[in-house]
Amino acid sequence: MKVLILGGHGTLGTAIVKELNKSKKEYEIITAGRKSGDVQVDMTSKESIEAMFKKIGNVDHIVVAAGSAAIKPIEELTQEDIMFSINNKMLGQVNIVLIGMSFVNENGSITLITGKAKDEPIKEGTMLALTNGAVMAFAKAAACDIKKNIRINSISPSVFDESLELYGDYFKDVKPVPVEKAAIAFVNVIENDTNGEEIKVY
Repeated sequence: MKVLILGGHGTLGTAIVKELNKSKKEYEIITAGRKSGDVQVDMTSKESIEAMFKKIGNVDHIVVAAGSAAIKPIEELTQEDIMFSINNKMLGQVNIVLIGMSFVNENGSITLITGKAKDEPIKEGTMLALTNGAVMAFAKAAACDIKKNIRINSISPSVFDESLELYGDYFKDVKPVPVEKAAIAFVNVIENDTNGEEIKVY
């Protein structure tokens, strides 16, 4: 089975690749990133996403392990911060579904990423909450609406143990999880029949 992992060289993406390689099933893994991976893609650009799929062709599963949002005090948020967050974390994933579903084989899947900040507000995390919540709602609705026989889900992880050095100040009262736990959740969604669900890894 052919699996496309967006953000495949990040902390989470690397862990997902590792778990897929440990699976009893055989996977052909394609990693994608803005500057790294087997193919390069700018998730904020519809044209870049289209070019990526035209290059790699059909896949069995798409996994998104990428997307950023501004982390700033709400009083300091600018229109640029808002649009960066929407384009990067939310609209990029929406377009991965809208464009990518034509390139996913029957019985395949698309798995998006949200995050705990939408359920448990964190310091300066308004844009994370907004975009994570939107992606979760979109994935659930898209799974019900799509006519093609593919599954759409989202996974909502807590902050990773491995990321505390960078983001720990924002997640002081949030219980972290090992990135391996989140990676296993992504592989489980690929390998089972889950559809229209948000899987929380808290």
